[in-house]
Amino acid sequence: MTSGMLLTGIAVLLIAGFLLWCVVCKTQDVKFAFLNLFRHKRRSFSTIAAIILGGVAIFLYGGFINYSFWILKEQTVRTNIGHLQIYDKSYFETSNKSKSIINNYDALKADILNDGDLAEYISTISGQLEFTGVISQYENETSSYFSGLGVEPLPALKLGSFDKLISGSDLSRIKQDEATLGSGLARTLNARYGDWLDVLVVNAQGGQGALSLRLRGIFESGIKDYDDVAMKIPLQTAQRMMNTNGVSKFVILLKNDADLPEFTAKLEKFIADKRLPLIVKDWKTLSLFYQQVEGLLSGIYFFIKTIVALIVIFMIGNAMTMNIVERTREITTLRAIGLRPGHVTRLFLLEGIFIGVVGALGSLLIGYAIACVINLNGIAMPPSPGQTQGYTAFIKTNSVELIWITLVLPVLTASLASVLPAVRAAKLNISDAFKFV
Repeated sequence: MTSGMLLTGIAVLLIAGFLLWCVVCKTQDVKFAFLNLFRHKRRSFSTIAAIILGGVAIFLYGGFINYSFWILKEQTVRTNIGHLQIYDKSYFETSNKSKSIINNYDALKADILNDGDLAEYISTISGQLEFTGVISQYENETSSYFSGLGVEPLPALKLGSFDKLISGSDLSRIKQDEATLGSGLARTLNARYGDWLDVLVVNAQGGQGALSLRLRGIFESGIKDYDDVAMKIPLQTAQRMMNTNGVSKFVILLKNDADLPEFTAKLEKFIADKRLPLIVKDWKTLSLFYQQVEGLLSGIYFFIKTIVALIVIFMIGNAMTMNIVERTREITTLRAIGLRPGHVTRLFLLEGIFIGVVGALGSLLIGYAIACVINLNGIAMPPSPGQTQGYTAFIKTNSVELIWITLVLPVLTASLASVLPAVRAAKLNISDAFKFV
């Protein structure tokens, strides 16, 4: 639970405690406060309608953002990044990645899978070997820089599941000396299915490595910068070309996203106990683009919640103030027959809380109904910045935090907006108020 949810939880407990005390000990006050909502139906309806409009806006936009975060996370995780990656400690300290190879790949992979505390969380674990160089298609007299990845074919089906195959086959169906290219790199080379490609790299020992590969597949991830340089080949072929038996990193895909913090802690303990020169990075740390998008959308959502809260506060504050003006003689009569200022304050606070509760329930119910209608066909979205594929967005309604904020925000703002009018009503001067016409 975040600190914001904790603070709102405390505030809601205080309001709920006050309401429960009134229900048990001041039942008549609760009844009068609730019935007063129906004395001025038009004002009550307009106030509740404003709350519901704001609450529905928060619910729908929050659901849209939750889905956007989810789809972007899935795209990030399943574009050969996984939930976690294991690197040699020197990986981020040097620009020459071939000098930071994990040499004991097979033994370490077996140790992780044989550890019961770790294996139960893992869906897929795979080694990847990164390399760069120049790729040429001599028949077309084209060449380009590329960023290559040696991957294990079968695990790559899960780790690269968001890669859309445009032509040919995926890595699980190709032979050792065959490759798949990103759509942008294939266009640059003017290469098609079955063409031979010549690859030149600097291997792990600093020498040159060269290999002729046949193009057997063209894929598209939707991320333009990645598709413009990406090449994938079987791990064994990459190791042979780079003259190494190691990998650049381990990529781990978990069975359940929620297990990431717990699994990370256990994996780091496993590495520390064995005194391995390795470090662990999670997908979010490795994805700068996701962090930027999350920060932008979260800022917009916070701004919308703030604006809605202010509108609700002013709407309820204005309605309650008008209510006090119209009921001045009634209030002073109650004061004159013995009602204490605290009693009057309590009545108006209860009215404000009831308005907030009705608005909150209405926001959630109407928000769910509209979300269900939208989710029948979704919302066609254009490509995000830096991407080439649009997507169909939906409203994700199963977020506990979203439901919480939709219910809590109207109640909190309504209660807050009722405080000043309630205090003002309690402080009315009896003798002057009787002169009010």
